[in-house]
Amino acid sequence: MSESSFRGKEADLRLAFITCLLGLALLFPTTVWASGYRVNVQPPNGVDDTANIQAALDACVAHGPGCTVQLAAGTYLTRQLVEYHFDGTFRGMGIDITTIQALPNLPVTINQNVSEEPQCQPNTTTCIWPSLVIFVDGKIRVSDLTFNIPSVPATQPWFLGGSSITMMFEALGFRGQYPQYPTHAWIDRIRILGQPDSSPSNWGFNVMMGAHFTGELPKGPKLHDYYFLSGSFTVRNSDFNTLFVGVSQDGFVKSSQITIGGSHLAGNHLENGFGGLDIESSENSTFDISYNESSGMYAGMWVVPWDLTIFVPSSPSRYLIHDNKFVGTAQGANGMYLLDDPTNPWIQAAIWNNTIEVQDTLSEAMYAYYTKGTAIWNNTITGTDGIDAIGLYSSTLGTVINNNVSGFTVDSTVGNAQIYLDPYTTKDLIVCAEPSDTVLNQGTNNTVIGCQQPTATSGAAAKSVNPATSKPRPGLPKAKAWLR
Repeated sequence: MSESSFRGKEADLRLAFITCLLGLALLFPTTVWASGYRVNVQPPNGVDDTANIQAALDACVAHGPGCTVQLAAGTYLTRQLVEYHFDGTFRGMGIDITTIQALPNLPVTINQNVSEEPQCQPNTTTCIWPSLVIFVDGKIRVSDLTFNIPSVPATQPWFLGGSSITMMFEALGFRGQYPQYPTHAWIDRIRILGQPDSSPSNWGFNVMMGAHFTGELPKGPKLHDYYFLSGSFTVRNSDFNTLFVGVSQDGFVKSSQITIGGSHLAGNHLENGFGGLDIESSENSTFDISYNESSGMYAGMWVVPWDLTIFVPSSPSRYLIHDNKFVGTAQGANGMYLLDDPTNPWIQAAIWNNTIEVQDTLSEAMYAYYTKGTAIWNNTITGTDGIDAIGLYSSTLGTVINNNVSGFTVDSTVGNAQIYLDPYTTKDLIVCAEPSDTVLNQGTNNTVIGCQQPTATSGAAAKSVNPATSKPRPGLPKAKAWLR
């Protein structure tokens, strides 16, 4: 056979082989096809894309680590999605180019009234949670897409704390059940959108949490018997709008690295919610919360206990909170605050270079309650007719140094001072940025340098002659009720 004839036969065989492969591909469902480490999801069908997306996630898990689920442009309409052991990337074509939109009245079979029904781990058939997307275990990257929950009500009725509600628990949740195999979750360039909801039991919004990193994964039917979650949670370049809280870390998290923002090129934007950043008790973890703009009608962010009757951290966590902008958007709203455990302190915090804005009339821009060793440095705080710019309540060994509070004015009737130390503070150090900054020190063994006392003729300053009459703190919000 001549060389040219041989090459011709070889080309024919290659063509036949390719044709055979194409024919085999047509035998498989058109929802997904695998190409290397990527599984492409067909474009939205306009009706219900749940099965297509779930099949793609399942195919990636079957393939193994490093797989990518690639969504097309358009709006995918879905019910709940749940995936275990995903080790790869879940990606769209870009924010508002690819959207995962929740169908209305999502079914929920879990009953949070635990006296009537035991707990169960989430799936898509027998234990359906009020959560749009849940990942359990793995190394998960989610990027370049929008999650939209437009419906009111968002779900069918389910129980929370004994009350029937129809809000979604979370848009995007991460959990783990194997401490020896930490769960790592990265979020980059996403948007999560909710809606206002005026139903009496729905907390004002149709979604409780946007992105959620938590150990609230039941081991079995016993109440509050959860797996601990360890690993990392990183949220960058993302937007959270009209949710009860935008980003949440809560119960049973330990030995984790939490990064929200992290650099001047990676900050997040959180607005139009009750709170922006919901950070709750953690054990032996490190937090970097930086370069974000976070606002809320109650507070821009908080660090609070999850539930100290159930989960008490055995070792503290470190919170580095810096270079953010926190805004309280409603009258009386806070910029940010810390609430620690007086008998078992678990917050080790440094708060610096933040800009904090509160609205007029009886707001507190920043306060620390029951904390030990908290450092508050070089922050700029503005507000009008407020309670105090920085308040320390029952704190010890704290430092408040060189904060710009000149743009914060104190209510002349019930306000404290620009910087306030209540009667139960001790061994705190205050160094004012300007000699005109006012400090009301009602505690013991505190050191105040370069400040002035407020006049004692009106407002809370008059109480300095009788520190025991310090203004009682209003009811502080605890952790969100969930299986507790």
